[in-house]
Amino acid sequence: MEFLANWGLFAVKLVTVLVFVFLLVSLLISLAMQAKAHNEDDKDKIKFKFTNLFNFYKDNVDKLDAAIDEFDESKSDKEKKAYLKQKAKALKTAPEKLREEKAERIKKAEEQGEFCPEHLYVIDFDGDARASQVDELTSKVNLILAKATDKDEVIIKLTSPGGVVNGYGLCASQLERIRNKGINLVACVDTVAASGGYMMACVASKIVAAPFSYVGSIGVVAQIPNFNKVLKNHDVEYEQVTAGKYKRTLTMFGENTPEARDKFKQEITLIHNRFKAIVAKYRTKLDIENIATGEYWLAEDAKELNLVDQISTFDEYLQNRLDFTKVCAIKISIDKDEKKSLKDILKKLLMAKTWIKTVRKQLTKAVECDNQYQIK
Repeated sequence: MEFLANWGLFAVKLVTVLVFVFLLVSLLISLAMQAKAHNEDDKDKIKFKFTNLFNFYKDNVDKLDAAIDEFDESKSDKEKKAYLKQKAKALKTAPEKLREEKAERIKKAEEQGEFCPEHLYVIDFDGDARASQVDELTSKVNLILAKATDKDEVIIKLTSPGGVVNGYGLCASQLERIRNKGINLVACVDTVAASGGYMMACVASKIVAAPFSYVGSIGVVAQIPNFNKVLKNHDVEYEQVTAGKYKRTLTMFGENTPEARDKFKQEITLIHNRFKAIVAKYRTKLDIENIATGEYWLAEDAKELNLVDQISTFDEYLQNRLDFTKVCAIKISIDKDEKKSLKDILKKLLMAKTWIKTVRKQLTKAVECDNQYQIK
C-alpha cells in the first residue's frame, strides 16, 4: 500500500509538471504569434508624429530665460519685480518685431541668390545592416511628396554604416523621388554615412557632415565561410543539385572552383559599378575611380575630395535654416506605441524569478533565529 501511495503521488506530480509545461509552451507560442501579427499590422498602420520646430526651440529658449530671471541674484526683489514687469510689456510687441526682422533677413538672402524654403521638413534615418527602416522611410517620403513643392526643403538626418545592397538601393531610390520632384534635399551626417549610407547621402543636393563623422566606403564586400575540409575530415559528402550553370557559384559546404570564384567576383564587380554610377551621377565633381576604393574618410578630409559640401553638425545647420524658413518647419517621425514583445515578456519573467530568489534569501535570514518557522 505504501508503494502504491508513493507511486500515485509521483504520478500526480508528473502529470502536474507536464500540464504546467504544456500550458507554458502554449502561452509562449500564442505570444509569439501575437507579436508576429502585431509587427505585420504595424507596416500598414504607421502613425506619424509632427513637431513644430519653431515652437520647440522657442519654448525651450523661453524656459531658459525664465530660469535666468528666477535665479538672478544681482537684483533685489523690488528691482526684479520691476524688471519682469517691463520685460512682459516689451514681449507684447516682440513677436511682430521678430517677424519684421526675419522678413528683412530672408529678403536680403534671396537678393544674394540664397534659397529660402517656404516649408522645411525634417526626417531621421538611423539605419542598420539589413536596412530594416526602409518601410518607415518610404512612409515619410510618401507623406512629404503629397504636399511638398520645389519651394520647400527636406533635411534628412542620416546615420548608417551601410548594409545589404538591395535594401540600401531601395532607400536611395526613395530619396531620389524627392530630388526628382525638384525639392531641395539636404543630407546631414553627424557620425557615419558609409557604403549604403553614403549611397543614400549622395542623392541629396547637399551633404552636410560633422567634422569627425565618417563618410565614403564606396565598395562592396561579401564573405562566405567554407566548411568543405571539415566535412571531408569526417567522411561527410555534400551534394548540391542546380539547374542553370551559375545558379550557385561559391558555396559554404561544397568544394569551390576557380571558375566559381571568378563568376562571384564578376557579380560583385557589377554591383560595385552600379554603386559608382549612382555616386558619379549626383556627385559630378568626384574623381570616382580614385575614391571608389572602399576607403572611408573623416568629413574634413572628405570635403577636400568633394565627398561632402559643408562641415557642420545637424543642429547647427538646422537652426540656421530655421532663420530662413518662411512659413513652417516640421519634424516628421513615427509615433511608436510601446507594445510588449515576446522578448520583453520573457525578460520580465526572468527578472521576477530572480526577485523571488532574493526575497527567499532575505526571509530565510530573517527567521534563522526562530526555529518555529522554516522556508522550504
